[in-house]
Amino acid sequence: MGSFKRTTNIVGWLVFAVATVVYYLSAERTGSLWDCGEFILGAYKLQVVHPPGAPLFLLVGRMFAWVASIFSDNPENIAFAVNLMSGLCTAFAAMFVAWVTIILGKLALVGRDGEPSTGDQLALAAAGLVAGLGTAFCTSIWFSAVEGEVYAMSTFFTALTLWATVKWYALPDDHQNDRWLIFAVYMVGLSIGVHLLSILTFPVLAMFFYFKRSKNVTFVGTGIAAFVGVVMVGLVQMIVITGLPRLWANFELFFVNTLGLPFHSGIIPTVLIILAAIYFGIRYAQKNQESTIQNVAVAFALMVLAMSTYGMVITRANSNPPINMNAPKDALSLLPYLNREQYGDRPLLRGPHFAAQPVNVETEKRYGRVGNRYEHVSDKVDYVYNDADKMLFPRMADPSQGRPSLYMQWMGMDPNQQLPEGWKPTQGQNIGFFWNYQIKWMYWRYFMWNFAGRQNGEQGFYPWDKSAGHWFSGISALDNMRLGNQALLPDVQKNNPARNKYYLLPFIFGLLGVVYHFGKRRNDFLGLLALFVITGVGIIVYSNQPPNEPRERDYVLAGSFFVFCIWMGMAVLAIYELLRDRVKLSGPVGAGLAGALVLIAPILMGTQNFDDHSRNGHYASRDYASNFLNSVEKNAVIFTYGDNDTYPLWYAQEVEGIRRDVRVVNLSLIAVDWYIDLLRRKINESPALKLTLSSSAYQGDRRNQVFFVEQGSQGEMSAQSFMKFLGEDHPQQLSNGGSTESYLPTRNVYLPVPKAKVIEMGLAKATDTTLVDRIPLRMPTESYMTKDDIAILDVIVSNLWERPIYFAVTTQASKFFGLDDYMQLEGLALRIMPTRTQSDPNFGLIGSGKVDQDKVYENIMKKWRWGNFDKEPTFVDNSYAPSLQSMQLVMRRAAGAYLAEDKKDKAIALTDQYFKSFPHFNFPYDYRTNYMLEIYVRAGAYKKAKPHMEILARETFAQLKFISSQDPEVIASSYDLQKRLAEQTIQTLIRDATENKDEKFLAELTKNFAPYQTTPTENSMFPNAPEGQ
Repeated sequence: MGSFKRTTNIVGWLVFAVATVVYYLSAERTGSLWDCGEFILGAYKLQVVHPPGAPLFLLVGRMFAWVASIFSDNPENIAFAVNLMSGLCTAFAAMFVAWVTIILGKLALVGRDGEPSTGDQLALAAAGLVAGLGTAFCTSIWFSAVEGEVYAMSTFFTALTLWATVKWYALPDDHQNDRWLIFAVYMVGLSIGVHLLSILTFPVLAMFFYFKRSKNVTFVGTGIAAFVGVVMVGLVQMIVITGLPRLWANFELFFVNTLGLPFHSGIIPTVLIILAAIYFGIRYAQKNQESTIQNVAVAFALMVLAMSTYGMVITRANSNPPINMNAPKDALSLLPYLNREQYGDRPLLRGPHFAAQPVNVETEKRYGRVGNRYEHVSDKVDYVYNDADKMLFPRMADPSQGRPSLYMQWMGMDPNQQLPEGWKPTQGQNIGFFWNYQIKWMYWRYFMWNFAGRQNGEQGFYPWDKSAGHWFSGISALDNMRLGNQALLPDVQKNNPARNKYYLLPFIFGLLGVVYHFGKRRNDFLGLLALFVITGVGIIVYSNQPPNEPRERDYVLAGSFFVFCIWMGMAVLAIYELLRDRVKLSGPVGAGLAGALVLIAPILMGTQNFDDHSRNGHYASRDYASNFLNSVEKNAVIFTYGDNDTYPLWYAQEVEGIRRDVRVVNLSLIAVDWYIDLLRRKINESPALKLTLSSSAYQGDRRNQVFFVEQGSQGEMSAQSFMKFLGEDHPQQLSNGGSTESYLPTRNVYLPVPKAKVIEMGLAKATDTTLVDRIPLRMPTESYMTKDDIAILDVIVSNLWERPIYFAVTTQASKFFGLDDYMQLEGLALRIMPTRTQSDPNFGLIGSGKVDQDKVYENIMKKWRWGNFDKEPTFVDNSYAPSLQSMQLVMRRAAGAYLAEDKKDKAIALTDQYFKSFPHFNFPYDYRTNYMLEIYVRAGAYKKAKPHMEILARETFAQLKFISSQDPEVIASSYDLQKRLAEQTIQTLIRDATENKDEKFLAELTKNFAPYQTTPTENSMFPNAPEGQ
């Protein structure tokens, strides 16, 4: 027995060591995209991140960041340390999965009381090794293991909880061993401070508890146990996660408003009640010898203790850090923070469909601090719908962001058609969407990514688009049938680092393990199956995902995937028993052969996945953020929009100290009072922003909507007078019986331009004919303005001509107030200017106003950095596309402006930099490349263009050859735009070769492209291109 225990420990720690080394080698060395920058800066300075917070993650991350700051002066290493924390968490998770596999495998081989032979021990060791390494190398798990996000630590807690549960299950039925169950519950409680995914282990815990304690296990009993586990998930959510804060909030409101006590005094009776409940529960249990009640009381106490990590959130929120998301400073603001109210709800069992119209609203009061008490400042609003517009299990329920047309596409309807009044999807269409999109596309596709292989790194939106996001096996017959003739795929796509093929081996071995486990230990199998389903399909059902998500969501399904890895490890045992019992090989030999065979699967996963999962040497998130910040003047204000043009900028400022004088204002957050208040403070080296409206004017629901009053309009008003009027109280009654604090007196609003001042500032010359006296503002077309528009206008009006104000080129023109022609492109930002220049629509938003090509040139040549993508071949994630395309388009517009002024040397220099920054080995040439080649050609640098033209020609030919091999229906659904752009590229190459009398190249082009040429179309740098590309 001692030998087996030692073997088990060695296997687990071996898995941990291998995973740790791999993750160390592949971890990103600086901040990443999406939420990572926010979490890293949150860990570094214990700042308050977006709801529902992750206090335990931040506290542990703070320790890693602290160690990094001790041993290194390089701020990059702070991010590296937090990223490495994710790697260590995942390595531990893989270790626990290995141990779970060995425990359950032993039960399958020899039962509870049997002693494994030498061969059995070797087979179990191999099974654990396969499962552990398979977990470590799963594409969806590895993705989170190399970045500073919560999902790796969440996976750690889920695996740890499963291990503690299975360990208890395998131990003798002694109440002393129940400590492992209590430990499992405590780990679930701690995980709440990271992510809620680990509470999904409760059904598994309940089932294993039933299997062990019940003398007669039945199907009905198993179902009841699983149901009890689901109820436990709900109880933890209602009692611990939100119930206790709600209790505190109720006491807080009473103690402060009624008794006149200080803020936070409500915590005293809350703590006393919790302690009393725990004390009397344990006392009752001991008095009556009720060990189960005692265990429940202790588990509850530990859950409460684990939740205490949220004290960090409130403590830090009250210290007003630079990043203070939602400012949860007290119990009454903590509750909506924990409930994630800002993200809304998605109906699960019964609710409206996407075309339903609300008939009423229900409100619930929300309180905020006003003076030394709490006042009703806002309402949580829920829409009420007619019962006729509701359906069971509503899967198509999101009416926002253009999703109704996407739902219609998935139902096979014309997305542009007008739905008749009272239309409602059938239950068949509803279930069809659930099956085709949510199950097959958003779960099964991800599952097969992990155990069959992945087509490429592109985000997949539709199954009928065969060009992006599908699973892929490496088995030609299967892949050709699903995705077209893969032998004709261009080399650049065949060699895509994200094109991973496992030849279905992990999938096949996992299925073999499923059959084996089911046959040997049906109850144990059902327990694992419950976790597999609830952390896979269960999450899909709960999240009720609409099309299209901003990015792939496979990383949330890690629990389901590591359970399948356990079964993949079980395949070793299945093959071992076959070789031992049927082939009559000796135990050690059979175990060795079985282990070696199945170990091929995780080895394939590791070797195939390393090149696209390794972010070692990636600095693009930080560098591109630096490029945004270094595109603006000192003390500037820059409006940003989404995660990837905001969080990396915050990270760059807060962690690496880059351009801390710049104030980043996020347009997605500016609709709420706490964020507007944050703008009034000095942050780092950025002075406070001036705002015309007072803090109380924005508090809570005040001025969420302010309506235009057409009658009695005050005519034309300056923006300053307009904002002053808006900030005053001019109550208006609404037709529904409500009222608003003020109203909008006119739509004719303008920004005055102090000519002398802007000339003195160097923003224009006195002789400049484009200098204007005033800038007319374009008000929203709706009958009202929302709080975010009011706050944006307030920032502009109150600070313009005192501080440079920019919009990032990744924002939306709908927030410009018609200032498009009064912008100046200076890099990755557009500055509001006192001059009017007609925008160039060929460049989309980047074509707004004029371009200061000299500033752009200086920024690109002296300040911009390229993320190391210009030096080393690597995998460039598609999430970088908006930043990449923006930088490319900025370079193209500036180079074109130099050409227009006949400054060919500058145009050529910018184009040189373009091809140096975006080399073919990381950015395969396509039609976009052609636009920059046109700069060379028009500047008389055909010889410089020629080598790139040859590469482009070769790639375009390969692309057309592959597209032409597809069925016409597939071309229409998947490659039509690519085909047309490739044909346009051909015409341009032929034209340029003709004009430059390059007869040899022309002959080669004509010969190679003859089968694919269509009627020549007009081509130049700008017309006919997709906007913004």
